[in-house]
Amino acid sequence: MPRPLLIGVGMPFAGDDEAGRLVAERLAAHDQPFDIAETQGIAADLVLLFEDRARVLIVDACQSGAPPGTIHRIDATGGALPPYLGSASSHGISVGEAIRLADALGLLPRRCDLWAIEGMDFTLGAPLSRTVAEAVEICVWEIPDLLRAGGD
Repeated sequence: MPRPLLIGVGMPFAGDDEAGRLVAERLAAHDQPFDIAETQGIAADLVLLFEDRARVLIVDACQSGAPPGTIHRIDATGGALPPYLGSASSHGISVGEAIRLADALGLLPRRCDLWAIEGMDFTLGAPLSRTVAEAVEICVWEIPDLLRAGGD
């Protein structure tokens, strides 16, 4: 059985939008008991990454109106996703729409979670905000234990 997979989603050099990729990069710097992938969030890429996986955790940035740096921990296999995950994003269609597509095609992993870090500035060339950088550190700290334990 394949190992769990962490997918870091984001656009490099686009302010808080690169949060998911930064989590993946930080975790990839050390040997992990799970696989790690980075993507810009293109739906086809995500669906292909899901293939043959029983456990996936996606980290991406979002804008829901919550305070910047908030980490939304969402069970993506639990039915309806929050409305703010359904809007178009810098990735084309949203990660939420990619999850819905994978589910419709029967390709959604048995366990799929999305950790969406509330961002503030997604402008190309903007720096990562302090509160999002702190949320990235929390993710880097918590995710290895979660995936090592099976995440349930």
